[in-house]
Amino acid sequence: MLKKITISGPPGSGKSTTSSLLAQKLKVGHISAGEMFRRIAKEAELSLEELGHRAESDWHIDRELDARMLELLRKRKQGVFDGRLTGYLAHKHQIRSLKIYLDAHFDVRIQRIMNREKKDRAAVERDIRSRERSERSRYMNIYGVDLTDRSFFDLVMNSSRLLPEEIVEQIVRALTTFN
Repeated sequence: MLKKITISGPPGSGKSTTSSLLAQKLKVGHISAGEMFRRIAKEAELSLEELGHRAESDWHIDRELDARMLELLRKRKQGVFDGRLTGYLAHKHQIRSLKIYLDAHFDVRIQRIMNREKKDRAAVERDIRSRERSERSRYMNIYGVDLTDRSFFDLVMNSSRLLPEEIVEQIVRALTTFN
């Protein structure tokens, strides 16, 4: 069974939670572009929003992060790779993998992030809108990729009403038919 999976989607869609559970279930590694980005922000003593704004004018930040992810996608025989561009990178560079796009209704995504980050609704909504606008613009300018294009994904799922364990089970079933 193929054990190289990419999981992409917007903030709060469940990428990280699903990826972590799936990696545990398949007994493979988990690489998160979001965690890499958070580490960079922490090391630079910046918020995610501040680093995102800096990345709008300094494309080196995104290119370096994506180059690291691409190297890992190429090098590792198996693993769960989550991030906004992982599916696109695997598609563009013809890396055999099950490419999954997770989405969720905007209100669900806000609630998930509120729970995770312990922020109020207005702040989370503002952050999400700002972050999505920034990322959409950056990735279009840097790579010519539209983050809303789902055409190259093998599986598109709405996680709004599903438990993370249910999503993982659906992905495992998809893996058996994908091979």
